[in-house]
Amino acid sequence: MLARVHGAFAFALLLALTFVAGVASASPSARLVYSRSADAASCPDEVALRSAVAARVGYDPFFPSAKRAILASMTRRGRDFVASVELVDEDGIAHGARELHVDGDCGGLIDAAALAIAIAIDPTLLERPAPAPSPPSPPPLDFRPPQEAPPIPPTTASAAPPPPVAPPVPVATPTRRSIAFAASAGVSVSAGVAPREAIGARIGAAIEWKALSLALEGRIDAPAGLNAAHGEHASSWLVLADLAPCANSGPLFGCALFELGSAQASGSGAPGTRSVSTPWRAAGGRIGVRAPFVAGTSLAFHTDVVRNLDPATLVLAGAPVWTAPHVAGSFGVDLVFHFP
Repeated sequence: MLARVHGAFAFALLLALTFVAGVASASPSARLVYSRSADAASCPDEVALRSAVAARVGYDPFFPSAKRAILASMTRRGRDFVASVELVDEDGIAHGARELHVDGDCGGLIDAAALAIAIAIDPTLLERPAPAPSPPSPPPLDFRPPQEAPPIPPTTASAAPPPPVAPPVPVATPTRRSIAFAASAGVSVSAGVAPREAIGARIGAAIEWKALSLALEGRIDAPAGLNAAHGEHASSWLVLADLAPCANSGPLFGCALFELGSAQASGSGAPGTRSVSTPWRAAGGRIGVRAPFVAGTSLAFHTDVVRNLDPATLVLAGAPVWTAPHVAGSFGVDLVFHFP
């Protein structure tokens, strides 16, 4: 049975990897680092900039765990407001920077900065056709008697067209990344921890720095059991905490796993049955993949395989009915909340 469950975990992980590859290729993303100097406090805030960029690319492209980064800042030089935009690629190579200027109102600078950032994140925007202009609305009906129109003064010069906004030049990734935090909640299906497959609930918290992270998680399983030959029933369930130091590479991650908790067992239908608790200690590893979900969140799919260091035997009416195997595994799906 354990071999069939492990096969199901591997197939589910393959599906998750295929799903994430499609998401990553369809929706280019980046991290946004935005600042305003004290004399540019009248400039739009980060929420306005994110909304303006999302309106141009068709989705929110900013994701805290993205490898690329957009560095945007608003400052003032004399009468001019200046927007500085830089792109940081996933290889840490600097490609350049771009500055945009506006005289007077800083609010007019947000559109130019949003367009520059949108093209830097998704250069295919330059290849998309411009939307067709909407037809002009008909003039309102006027029931007044016709009057002689005043003469139109001759024009001396036509208005100059606005200067074109040049696309931004991609820039480099920062050499250091600040510490970030994450919280998670999810479900799991496990084998080898009870007489039957067990469904559990999970919560956790993690600290992230560059490509490394450290997570502390808790898990509780629902009771799972079996029926003996003479109508007796035995079941067990786990309560445990695990520590997971991880290394991340793009959407993929791998972790060492250390578990500590207790297995609760109970029986019915036989004289002298009672509930007992035995220690649970296990160590192993985890592999998984993470996909952007909505702004500030992601979905993490992972498979855990651990070695049980204290295999216990479930005894009912003086006879053993199930012995825990030395290897246990689980497949989990977590919703992760990122706090930059």
